[in-house]
Amino acid sequence: MTKRIFLIFSFLLINTFYVFSQQRYTLSGTVVEASSNETMIGVTIAIPELKTGVTTNEYGFYSITLPAGDYELQVDYLGFQDQTRKISLSANTRVNFLMVEQTEQLDEVIVTDTRKKIEISKPQMSVNTMQAATIKKIPVVFGEADVIKSLVLLPGVTNAGEGSSGFNVRGGAA
Repeated sequence: MTKRIFLIFSFLLINTFYVFSQQRYTLSGTVVEASSNETMIGVTIAIPELKTGVTTNEYGFYSITLPAGDYELQVDYLGFQDQTRKISLSANTRVNFLMVEQTEQLDEVIVTDTRKKIEISKPQMSVNTMQAATIKKIPVVFGEADVIKSLVLLPGVTNAGEGSSGFNVRGGAA
């Protein structure tokens, strides 16, 4: 009796695994442009039910392995009409897509600008100022702040050389 129960239990257990194991099939194909019949690179083929998808390679080919079942394929590419196709996957299947170009006419864009009139005969010189508080923060040498050395802190001003009291402004000499 126990041997018979063991055999029945084993048979049911093996059949359960067989029933719940899903067959997987390959869905593949190519995507070409309708007007030129050229393959398209980077087209997205999505399967929303499984939250998965694939993109075409440099030959316009795609391939994805899925469990058997009914699916809705969503194919999209920028500048082309989106396509949706329902398939029933029960064997290895090849599905090709022909993409049709989609053009959209945008509204006209007008760019305007106003520009301040610049007088070329009187070139504008840049002016930099230094606050007295900044000069007071400079280290003191022999009891007084060196005003000439403090000018080196301004942009474009460099020291004329160590030991000299001069400075250069943007390459010129003073």
